Amino acid sequence: MPEHKLYRSLQALRMDGSGGEWLSTPVPSCCLENATVENSSMGQIYEVVLQSTNTTKRNPQFVGVELLQSFKPLIIPCYALVVLVGVFGNYLLLYVICHTKKMHNVTNFFIGNLAFSDMLMCATCVPFTLAYAFNPRGWVFGRFMCYLVFLIQPVTVYVSVFTLTAIGVDRYYATVHPLKKRISVLACTYLLSGIWILSCGLVAPAVAHTYHVEFKDEGFTICEEFWMGQEKERLAYAYSTLFITYVLPLSALCISYLCISVKLRNCVVPGHRTQSQAEAQRARKRKTFRLVSLVVAAFGICWLPISVFNVLRDIDIDLIDKRYFLLIQLLCHLCGMSSSCCNPFLYAWLHDRFRAELRKMFTCHRRIGIGIPANNCATASVVL
Repeated sequence: MPEHKLYRSLQALRMDGSGGEWLSTPVPSCCLENATVENSSMGQIYEVVLQSTNTTKRNPQFVGVELLQSFKPLIIPCYALVVLVGVFGNYLLLYVICHTKKMHNVTNFFIGNLAFSDMLMCATCVPFTLAYAFNPRGWVFGRFMCYLVFLIQPVTVYVSVFTLTAIGVDRYYATVHPLKKRISVLACTYLLSGIWILSCGLVAPAVAHTYHVEFKDEGFTICEEFWMGQEKERLAYAYSTLFITYVLPLSALCISYLCISVKLRNCVVPGHRTQSQAEAQRARKRKTFRLVSLVVAAFGICWLPISVFNVLRDIDIDLIDKRYFLLIQLLCHLCGMSSSCCNPFLYAWLHDRFRAELRKMFTCHRRIGIGIPANNCATASVVL
């Protein structure tokens, strides 16, 4: 990357705006004239002219770009692993749910929606994030993809978060109030549709302030979120989004699973139990407590770094050292994306029923491949 392409905070565009939540990119800082800025919602066009900064002193912002490039051999494999595990694991989860009729219930539909959103998150967030962060020409995917990707990325994240919350509440009612009537499949469909609509609604303000900026003379393009002259509105939107998508879901999960743990701990099976039955019950309780703890910890830990980073950046972007800004942001983003790898294991592969159904399917395909008739496959696989 040429030295005049220094990393700039989005305020450096002198548009009295602020950057989006996902990533910031190197921005040309020398002779950037006739930059075309186009908005997705109103078709507005602005002209941006930045003053030339003829300096030979190495800027700490440029050092940040160099630092990010030096970590490229480590960051790319980590992201590739997240994509591989996230896409493959969630696809298998969806495959099991879709192809097993006896697993067509409300709880598994929630898990299937979570798997779909996580798979879509890996397919949209990770590749475009890496390409945008490391390409010296900035955003190279065109105006349409700029708006589409910046819509899909947060929507999939919000859908995953809200679905996790719905799963926690569903398990709360199933465990603490087992005699109460569960929601129907139709009500579950409406709820999942509402989650997607709510997620799109939360993203709408950010998309309305997303701009595709072309620096034609420099051959450089950015796709970012700007709130020009609306600092109070931007902060209100940022903090409310943080509360709705992190603080509130985490609180709901903690309360739901705490009630589940207390209920299971105080649960006493009626009748006389043998020592082996009592030990088996204690083992099941310990397994449930570990699973509950893992679910809450995974959600809190995966999304905590990017949430803290966004809060610090919104309060004062100078609180984060410019030399490490890009690297920290990308690592926080990677941590958030890793949640898509955790969810299939926490909500499916740690459960015996999912593992059994998956084993049956793989056994079925293997036996068909070696010539066993398909109508004998199910019977043969059950014996394993």
